[in-house]
Amino acid sequence: MSTAVIRRGVGRPPGSEPTPPSVPEAVERELMSRAIAGDSGAYGELFEMHRDRISRMAYAIVHDRSSAEDVVQETFLKGLDRIATYRGEAAPRAWFSSIALNVCRHRLREGKREAERAGDRQLDGGRRLWRPRTKGAVSKAVQQENNRLLAIAMGYLTDAQREVFVLHYDQELAYEEIAQIVGIRPGAARALAHRAKAALRDKLGSEVWISRHATS
Repeated sequence: MSTAVIRRGVGRPPGSEPTPPSVPEAVERELMSRAIAGDSGAYGELFEMHRDRISRMAYAIVHDRSSAEDVVQETFLKGLDRIATYRGEAAPRAWFSSIALNVCRHRLREGKREAERAGDRQLDGGRRLWRPRTKGAVSKAVQQENNRLLAIAMGYLTDAQREVFVLHYDQELAYEEIAQIVGIRPGAARALAHRAKAALRDKLGSEVWISRHATS
């Protein structure tokens, strides 16, 4: 797969497009098998399937849209290089998430992009834009503001809390899968996710939607 193919459409900020329906794991595994056998079209389908998800994950962790685009590209280039090492122990979505997380960690360690930080004044001011049951352009503006506030509040989490929160509530990975990726016990992953959710609610208040999945 060429770099040009990987560049297409990556790095969309959270909330910019509706989330596509989940693809059955069996379909993902079939595509992985074909990709391992040298089918570049199958790998292209995997890229199209996961690029927006990885982009959201990267943006939430590195908090920079340009860097998030780079993370998506690097993730799928590394995945292509390592495709022969995939043994099926983890679901493909978890495998790509693991690669993306390591890329994000490396970028943060190297200081290429620093997560943005914002004060409570920005959060308090932004919350005033919230209105229930709004429609049309106003509703879109409110959702964009909610996404912005969530991104700011994520800066207050510890690295471990942020990673687990994103992997569970945005990437929809089970705690057992997260435990394998991060290298902790499933119970510890659950505790980190719940502490992260509580911290975000404390910063944002109940008005701002933390996540469409943040109910468990």
